[in-house]
Amino acid sequence: MPTVSGLNTPDVEVPRYRAGTASLLAQSISTTREFERRLAVDGELRETTAQSDIEADPGTPLRAQCALLLRKARIHSDAALRANVANNLHSLAVQMRPVLECAGQVVFVFDNHFVAPRLTGNPGHAVRALNNRLSADCYDTIIRATKGRVGHDELLATISESQRAAAESVGMCAPERGRGRSLKQADKAATLKGGETWYAHLSNSFCHGEGDLRGPTWRGGVKSMNTWRDELAFAGFMDFLVEQLNTMNAYAALCPAAGGDGHQWIAATLERLIEGRKTAAGLRSAAVSTFVDVNAPMDD
Repeated sequence: MPTVSGLNTPDVEVPRYRAGTASLLAQSISTTREFERRLAVDGELRETTAQSDIEADPGTPLRAQCALLLRKARIHSDAALRANVANNLHSLAVQMRPVLECAGQVVFVFDNHFVAPRLTGNPGHAVRALNNRLSADCYDTIIRATKGRVGHDELLATISESQRAAAESVGMCAPERGRGRSLKQADKAATLKGGETWYAHLSNSFCHGEGDLRGPTWRGGVKSMNTWRDELAFAGFMDFLVEQLNTMNAYAALCPAAGGDGHQWIAATLERLIEGRKTAAGLRSAAVSTFVDVNAPMDD
């Protein structure tokens, strides 16, 4: 590979891009951990919330849901970071999928809770979107978990009754009974920019046994793992993961929590999102600018 501007070659800039995105990923994980601790109920995250907690603070279920999603995203992001150190792109790709699922849910929930109603001036639409998503998630989860032991009609009746009770508790009319729309895991990632395409690629190339094992690394190939093209695959995957984690963190900052200045948290998280994008863009641009032959095949 010819040199470009002295020492600025792919063999130099691509590893720097990879190391830089790994550092950004570690910073993003640290921020996720901060929010997880901040949103924990009574200082310790509980998977179930007592009715007394909800009556004392109606925001408790929302915080618990967000904290649990952040925890799962953080655990899998940590695993992705370790996969990078182990030079295992397959493991990194597999760990990315649940992170995208969690990030997509956080963005969807808090966008419809706080952003969309103010931007569109139609809070009713946002409430319906949230109810439909929650019902579909509940339906799909129980159908899979019970393996058919709970019937379609019985489950719809249970969901409908829960919605009615929830609506009455806040003085609202009960929503119409749904038809039991299923919610796929891929639908959760589709909320993110580029999430649907990336989720499909990760699923097909790394998780469903359809990867091209003799092809390039980024398509599931395993014939090499030491060239600058392989390094570029690691960097590109982590680059996307960092963007989604930072986006998730920015939306999580909207979640009300006891103690601290909420506006300060939001401003700080948005600043991290913007700075992360600038840093990643600089690393990416430096790496890409070294490609002398832009038409060179990426398969070797």
